[in-house]
Amino acid sequence: MKRTSLILLMAAAYCVVACQKTTPDPAAAPAPKAAPPPIQGRTVKATERSFPRFLRVTGQLTGQRDAVVAADSTGRVMTAPVERGSIVKAGDVLATLDDRQAKLSLAEANASAELAKSRLALAKNEQERNKPLAEKKAVADADYQKLLTEVSAREAELAGAVSRQEQAQKTLDDCTIRAVAGGVVAERMVDPGEYVRVDSAVARVVDQSTMRLVLNVPETEVGGLEIGQTVEFTTAAFAGQTFKGKLKFLGAAMREASRDLVIEAAVDNADGKLRAGFFCDARIQMREEKAVAVPEDALRIEGSRRKVFVVTPESNTLSERLVEVGDTREGFTEIRKGVVKDEAVLVKPPAEATDGLPFQPKA
Repeated sequence: MKRTSLILLMAAAYCVVACQKTTPDPAAAPAPKAAPPPIQGRTVKATERSFPRFLRVTGQLTGQRDAVVAADSTGRVMTAPVERGSIVKAGDVLATLDDRQAKLSLAEANASAELAKSRLALAKNEQERNKPLAEKKAVADADYQKLLTEVSAREAELAGAVSRQEQAQKTLDDCTIRAVAGGVVAERMVDPGEYVRVDSAVARVVDQSTMRLVLNVPETEVGGLEIGQTVEFTTAAFAGQTFKGKLKFLGAAMREASRDLVIEAAVDNADGKLRAGFFCDARIQMREEKAVAVPEDALRIEGSRRKVFVVTPESNTLSERLVEVGDTREGFTEIRKGVVKDEAVLVKPPAEATDGLPFQPKA
C-alpha cells in the first residue's frame, strides 16, 4: 500500500513539471527585431567615358652625353682639380700633366721654323736677283733652274718645320686635359703622381641637363609608336612623383634574341634631380577606348580591394560589389569588372552601408 502511494505521488509531480514546461510564459517571449534604418544618399548612373590605353615598359636613364675623357698624351699627372660630383663647363681643366718636355720640344720646333723661314727668304732673294739676268740670258738657264729648285726645297723645308711646330704645340696643349662638354664629373680616374698614356682614361663626364630614357618595346606594340609621343615614368628614387619626356628615337631594327625594339625619349632635367642609371617604370599612351566609369568618390577602398554599392531597383536595396578598376581621368574611375553601364551606384557610401540594406534617396 505504501509503495503504491509513493508511485502515485511521483507521477503527480512529473505531470506538474511537464505542464510548467509546455505552458509558455507570455512575459518571457523575445521581442521581434526592429528593421534597420535605410541608408540615405545620392546615386549616379555608371556611364561610358573615354580612357587612355598605355603601353607599360621598363627602362633606364642615361646622360645626353656620357663621355670618358682620355689623356691623348703621355706623362706624369701633376694636378687633378676635379672630384666626383664637380660641375664643369666645356674647356674646364680635368687634369694637368708634366709639360717640361713638351715645352722644350716646342722651343726646338719654333727655332727650326724660324731657321727654315730665313733660308727660304734667302733663296727667294737669290732667285729674284737672278731673274732679270736669266731673262737677258746673262745667266745660264741651268743655273737659274737650280735657284728655282732651291726655293721649292726651302718652301718644303719650312712647311715641314711649321708642321713640327704645330705638333709640338698640340703636345703641349694636351698636357692640360679639358672637358669636351659641360656636365657633372661622375668619376675621376687619376691622381697626382700617376703616369698616363695616350689612351688612359682621366675622368667620366655626364651631361645631365637632358637625360635619355632608353626603353625596350615588344614587337607587337611597335606599330603604335610615333616620334613625339609623351612618355610618363616613375623611379624608385622619387616615389609618388611622375616625370615626362618625349619620344625622340626609334631603333632601326628589332633585337633578334628578345624580339623587342630599343627606343629613346628625351627628358628635361634642368633641376638635376634625375641621375644616369636610374631604373624606371614608364608608360606610353597608345590610344583611347570607351569604358564603364563611376565617380571616384563612389569607391570604397579597403586595403587592396575596391568596392561600390549598386542600388537594386526591384527591392531598392544595396548590393555590394567588388570591382576591378583601371585608370582615372577627370574625377571618374574606369570599372573593368563588377558594374555595367546604367547601373545606379551610391556616391560617398557611409561607413554603415552594407550589402542588403534598404536605400532611401536624399531629399
